[in-house]
Amino acid sequence: MSASANRQIAVFERDRGLPSGEVAHAFRRWNATTRRPRGKADPFYERNDTALRSDDHHVRTLLEVALHALHRKARRELSTVVGPADERVLRRTLNNPFADPGLPWWTRRIGA
Repeated sequence: MSASANRQIAVFERDRGLPSGEVAHAFRRWNATTRRPRGKADPFYERNDTALRSDDHHVRTLLEVALHALHRKARRELSTVVGPADERVLRRTLNNPFADPGLPWWTRRIGA
């Protein structure tokens, strides 16, 4: 990713009180989750201090919040990096018809 995108991500982390590198950590965790056999990787934070100030401790949620906070070019860069992992999740899972439709798509998926 470009230096500009990395700076914007650093500002995002700092503004939200996140540890430096938390977005990169979330990406690595999400990417690893999508590459491992089902049940072998946990997409949730092991701690409850993600500083998102929400009850959703899913690593993909942090990536989504970051995507919306970045400027267009940086958002496009991060989206390009996250996209392949998202596609793997969509290929390997099914939509849960009983899940609340107001939840993010990544929390409404079930393993196939």
